[in-house]
Amino acid sequence: MAHEKATHIDEVEKLVEIIKDIKIAMLTTHGPDGLESRPLSVTEVGNDADVWFFTAASSDVAEQVSKDQEVNAAFSNDKSWVSLSGKSNLVTDVAKKKELWNSAVAAFFSQEPESPEVVLIQLKSDSAQYWENPGGVLSLAASWVKGKVTGEPAHPGDSATVDL
Repeated sequence: MAHEKATHIDEVEKLVEIIKDIKIAMLTTHGPDGLESRPLSVTEVGNDADVWFFTAASSDVAEQVSKDQEVNAAFSNDKSWVSLSGKSNLVTDVAKKKELWNSAVAAFFSQEPESPEVVLIQLKSDSAQYWENPGGVLSLAASWVKGKVTGEPAHPGDSATVDL
């Protein structure tokens, strides 16, 4: 698998397109006993690969983000994987919460977006790595088997590091 350093605008656009197709991210924060990850629903992905999540103000993730802004979000589907690193912050702006509010978000909250218990986490992306295999899991498995049989390295797809 080729692993290249990339900063070109096409790479950022490709990264954003991959993330937009994935609805759940594993957000990793610094907890009291080390790193902690939990699934969060992706509310919005910006053109700059910044990602927005809703959470409860009283949640562990909100507390952890307020203490240490460094986070990572991992995304995956059957053809793509992304690791996104950056700084996070809690956003309580009611206008922004209303802008991003939708029926899927409402299903997780008994409060309205105006409630102080409803907050946003904004992940301001610094860098990302992505791996993409257009053929999916079966292509990945076939590449691995072919590599074992021929003794040549597997070539399962594309990979890049993107500075944001």
